[in-house]
Amino acid sequence: MAATVSPLRPGYGLSAGSRRQSTAVFDDRIHAGSQLANNLREYVGDPNVVVLSVSRGGAVVGSVVASALGRGVAHLYYVVRPIPFASMPRLSLGSVAGDGSVRIDNVVARSVGVSDGVLLRSIEAVDEELSREQAAFYGAVPTAERLEGRTLVIVDDGMEAGDTMREAVMHLRHCYRASKVVVAVPVCLADLRKQLLRHVDGVVDIVSPVFVGNVARWYALGVTVSAAEQQALDHMFVNGGNSSFDFD
Repeated sequence: MAATVSPLRPGYGLSAGSRRQSTAVFDDRIHAGSQLANNLREYVGDPNVVVLSVSRGGAVVGSVVASALGRGVAHLYYVVRPIPFASMPRLSLGSVAGDGSVRIDNVVARSVGVSDGVLLRSIEAVDEELSREQAAFYGAVPTAERLEGRTLVIVDDGMEAGDTMREAVMHLRHCYRASKVVVAVPVCLADLRKQLLRHVDGVVDIVSPVFVGNVARWYALGVTVSAAEQQALDHMFVNGGNSSFDFD
């Protein structure tokens, strides 16, 4: 498994030697998506490719990527959330996706002694939340037919801890037999990229710093939604969302 890395571009305020940033790299997520699409040119016009966005910020990036790759490439909104364990909030018992699929980590569930009833109620609570989120997306709903045997390009607008992306990768690997899974993000921490490459077929990014810090600093407006981004969100979602983006 090999990562695809773009060269650092002049004027971006980032030195390949120092890996230090003096200015924002991206005007907004639309700009980031167009740059990311340049590194995904091998998938242009491939009808077997499906772009999956795992957050609303990622949906802006993903919509630009899918459009750049051509008509045959579908863009889907694919939200995944961990199944919580009330006694240990940071522990995940598995995951639920917006398409209704469920992944249970039986080893973890058995180790903490969670009952079937508690596990089921936790799954139902997450599923209810995700159903509302998924229904807000105007585009096609993810289904097994759309995901099985495909090249899945999982997109987000950046990763700090990477919890959302890891959860999505594990869930998709467990629930579907994709022919290839590729993670595509404008900003990916170098160590996180190495971790992801153990589970996916490639990681495509624009910059891969040793320390990401706050991903928002790589964008000119930080977490604030620009007018162009808001227009894109309004086009994709029933409720365009808040005036700011979240990172995990």
